[in-house]
Amino acid sequence: MNNNKSNKLKGIVVALKANFLIVEIDYQDLKDESLEQFSEKIRFLCTRRSKLDYQGLFIDVGDIVCIESIDFKNKKAVISQVEPRKTFLKRPAVANVTLVSICISVDEPLFDMEQTSRFLLTAECANIKPLIILTKIDLITKNDLVLYINKLKSWGYDCIPVSIHNSQGIDSLIERFRKTKLTVLAGPSGVGKTSLINHLIPTVSLPTSSVSKKLKRGTHTTRHVELFAIGKGSLLADTPGFNRPEIICEPSRFASLFPEFRTQLSKSKCKFRNCLHRDEPGCVINKDLERYPFYRENLEEMINSPLPYQAG
Repeated sequence: MNNNKSNKLKGIVVALKANFLIVEIDYQDLKDESLEQFSEKIRFLCTRRSKLDYQGLFIDVGDIVCIESIDFKNKKAVISQVEPRKTFLKRPAVANVTLVSICISVDEPLFDMEQTSRFLLTAECANIKPLIILTKIDLITKNDLVLYINKLKSWGYDCIPVSIHNSQGIDSLIERFRKTKLTVLAGPSGVGKTSLINHLIPTVSLPTSSVSKKLKRGTHTTRHVELFAIGKGSLLADTPGFNRPEIICEPSRFASLFPEFRTQLSKSKCKFRNCLHRDEPGCVINKDLERYPFYRENLEEMINSPLPYQAG
């Protein structure tokens, strides 16, 4: 077998390691019987052509790339081309995401409306419909769980409640993940993202840590983004936890990121086209909605911020 081949192959970036990129390809695409010794997926440690730097092209996990100068023996190659992205999440930085699954615990740490909304807005800004995963539901009563589910429905979101201790909701979650190509697990530290991946994909065995009793929040066990297979053609990304995503958005677009506001605006129009839904006459937004004070507070921050369109 020729260990060094000049032909190009297409693959997906599954991890970043220091100055290298890990690219995974499907060996079945090679159409070479001499490569049957490899497992179904082959991962290469890659550098990138300097021309990509000159072109100002960044490469992140999830990017579809072409590799060349392939050394099958040492599993090394060079990235020569990056395909245009269909979607992109800035934080966590993942390309070509098809589903954002936001993990929010109902206890330890306690559910936080503002924090949850900020994670939802990061997905809405990227024009990717989010799924909420309510974790640690074994720590609360069924009645309290119903209250959380109804709360999220009033915001315009469905959720899947799960518990890794009694496996409740796990089958539904796996089924949902296997219906999408690239799912990102995002959320605050300590809500159980990594524990959930270990439960869904036991062969991964990622390190986890407990929630700080003093701070009532988790510590950052995941240091970087990495993709894991969760079915044929389906990938799942574990991401570092962070507790306060920034909201970067034009004030005029901000209301459109809230499903409950979009519903009202689809049924009737405000009197003025440039209405920001504050105290303008003829505004149709219901100011009694649960998340309206959150919207109003962050809108004012955006308007008054020295940085463009940012609420931190």
